[in-house]
Amino acid sequence: MKGVINKGIQELVESRFGPNAWQNIKRRAGCEEPFFAASESYPDETTLALIQATSEVSGRPVETVEVEFGKFWVPNTGRACYPTLYHLAGSSAREFLLDMNRVHAQVTRSLWNSLPPKFTYEDLPDGTLLMHYDSKRGLCAVLRGLVIGLGILFGQELEVREVGCARKGNPLSTMEVTFK
Repeated sequence: MKGVINKGIQELVESRFGPNAWQNIKRRAGCEEPFFAASESYPDETTLALIQATSEVSGRPVETVEVEFGKFWVPNTGRACYPTLYHLAGSSAREFLLDMNRVHAQVTRSLWNSLPPKFTYEDLPDGTLLMHYDSKRGLCAVLRGLVIGLGILFGQELEVREVGCARKGNPLSTMEVTFK
């Protein structure tokens, strides 16, 4: 995974629990990186170990940590690291979500060995958006948090329901997003 993800975990932990908690989490995760370079690649196992250690230190389930990370990352780390992309991706949560393939293509085009997710969409008659997420990582709870984070960024209340997750045996991960 790209360092910008691990950087976001660090920022979340330090903002909620302080720098000492971050050092404890890094130790528990066996992570010896002094810092994470946003565009560098790090093993997925490092990221997952940091999430697991955050769960242990905070006493929260892994899925809760993943959702909280996603909610935090969009309006904080993501917006700080990619301000121009955020400006171009849309003026609402719906527009931004529908532009996710282009956003990932722009972010990863100069990054060697990146494996961005792919998204397809279905608009339902009631205005609900089904997002189909295709990624070998299957980080459904993180995606759920990221979508909620977009709602926070744009000041829009969203209801996000996981319809299926590849990590739980479904062929694709699917989120149902209702815009309120």
